[in-house]
Amino acid sequence: MTETDKNVTLLRIPGVAALMWVVALGIGSFSILLPLSPDWAIRGGASEAAAGSVTAILMAFTILTQLSVNRALKRFGWGPLLATGLLALGAPALLQATSSALSVILLSSAIRGIGFGILTVSGATAIALLVPAARRGAAVGIYGLAVAGPQLVLVSSAPILEQLMGKLVVTLIATLPVLGLFWTQALGRLLNERSTQQHTSAMHASTHSKSTFAVISPVLLSLVIVTSSGGAILTFASQITADASSATIALLCLTGFATPTRWALGSMSDRYPARYLIFGLALACCLGMAALGASVHTANTSWGLTALYLGSTLLGISYGGMQSATLVCAYQLAGNSRLAQVSVLWNVTFDLGTGVGAMLTGIIAASTGFAAAFAFLSVAAALSAMIILISLRPAKV
Repeated sequence: MTETDKNVTLLRIPGVAALMWVVALGIGSFSILLPLSPDWAIRGGASEAAAGSVTAILMAFTILTQLSVNRALKRFGWGPLLATGLLALGAPALLQATSSALSVILLSSAIRGIGFGILTVSGATAIALLVPAARRGAAVGIYGLAVAGPQLVLVSSAPILEQLMGKLVVTLIATLPVLGLFWTQALGRLLNERSTQQHTSAMHASTHSKSTFAVISPVLLSLVIVTSSGGAILTFASQITADASSATIALLCLTGFATPTRWALGSMSDRYPARYLIFGLALACCLGMAALGASVHTANTSWGLTALYLGSTLLGISYGGMQSATLVCAYQLAGNSRLAQVSVLWNVTFDLGTGVGAMLTGIIAASTGFAAAFAFLSVAAALSAMIILISLRPAKV
């Protein structure tokens, strides 16, 4: 059976295809306004610093919501929560069509952050509940496509789409998550049944002596370093390159390789020990950041461009692959009784890493330059690779 046939089989598992549609619609809405909302705020009279608060508010409400999703699931159930997430992402987009005032955009972004927080945690938990543990890696891989595909297409094309079709049409596209309500009731019932079964199994399992965070902390360390590196390049690509075209190509190398690698590493996680996959991906991040640091010193030369594109490609491979490999590994380490807790910790770590990487790189670069900042991240990635090999026993992963 080919890999394509295996993915088709996965999509035939009850609930999986519906979940993919729900996630893709929600992530698509999030992605298309991500680069546009700050720009609209500036057009409405806000300063660059104030416009930057749009993304900050979006991610702050995302993380706060992610920490509360499990409690909400226990109280309200899957169907109502998924519906709330889709409505919170889609409906507030219309506010941005009516006004470019900073207050309106901030309000819309805050509500959309709630929707994004619900969708990211519930989606990662749902795919683990729907698919047997033996196929979980491949399922995480196709789930990664549903997340990364819309981001790859819409984040980069959003400014062009607005220019061609106008602000109103773009915001109407951002309301499409409401179409996902078609699936939420049936999907919610199925997930409620699976959650009940999991809870019953957990009651008969042995008591865990360690917290979920303690069990999966080596995996989260690898994830946060890679996402920090990705956040650094996504934020400062224009500052480390000689011209806008070089920055664009570097970002395409990063995102273009991240998407298929995220899918591929999901399937590989079912067949190979996760710790070796994470180790290799951490080394790729180490070499990628070292190459990017070297490119800063030779930015105007052919060697500098080669190092820039090579570093971005290696980082893209690590950035995409690490997302699937670490999530699968964390599920393996924590066990089926703690899928929801793993989903929360993984998603919060991912979002925090992206923000921390941008902030830390900016601080180091302000005093010693970008080359030193990238060297620091390269060394951190190498250390995380060693920690993964030492801390994760082969018998478990």
